[in-house]
This record gives sequence, C-alpha cells and structure tokens, in this order.
Amino acid sequence: MDLSWIINHLGEERERYFDAVIPPIVQSAIFAHPDIATMRARLADEFNAHVYTRGQNPTVEIVAKKVAALEGAERALMFGSGAAAIAAGVLANVRAGDEVICVEKPYFWTGQLVRKLLRVGRQTRRTDIRAA
Repeated sequence: MDLSWIINHLGEERERYFDAVIPPIVQSAIFAHPDIATMRARLADEFNAHVYTRGQNPTVEIVAKKVAALEGAERALMFGSGAAAIAAGVLANVRAGDEVICVEKPYFWTGQLVRKLLRVGRQTRRTDIRAA
C-alpha cells in the first residue's frame, strides 16, 4: 500500500461523516442500538461492535487500521496509556510460576505492575541492565 494513501485515506469513510477531511473524534462512551435484538447481537460480539467506547470506538478504529498497515501487521491494538499497553502485554504472557526479569528502574507504572500485580504466584527479579 502507498504510504500517502494509508495516512490520508485508509479506514476513513468520509461519506459517513459528511465528507469532512479529518474524521470526527467520537467522544461517546456508549452507543445506541436500533432495537433489543441488535443490542444483544452487538453485546455478543463487543470486541468488533460499538457497545462501549473503551472496547471499540470509530475514531480509534481508524488509527488502528492505519498503524497496522504502516507496521505491515494484520491488526493493531490502541491503548489509552503506555501503562495499559505494558500491562496487557505482560499479563497476556506471564503465567503462574513464571519469573519476570525487569530493569532496575523501570517506568513508574511498570514498576508498580511488577511489584504489586505480578507478585502473586510469580517470581520477579530486577536487574541492572548496564551489567548485561
């Protein structure tokens, strides 16, 4: 895909928002459903449907499509903070009994994650990376 096209057009369905050059920022926390059956169907597929903005948001979907294309990836996940991204990656991959090795002075919230959340059923060790 052409870099210019990815940046300027991918994921943008301008006809859905009055042909505005820049997509609107969707600030809604929740989304309306035309009927109960549609609401139930969307709730059953909330990772792909607009139910609650922290799960799926039209503005974030556009960014995710662009980032995935720019990175040559199938999909991209967007997070509200670096701490959320780090926690998602660590918690998805570290299991009970695993050992987590962390730099001596990590980003503050990463340190909190290692010290407080991961100590249950897991070993953590901090190390000075300059010695490696």
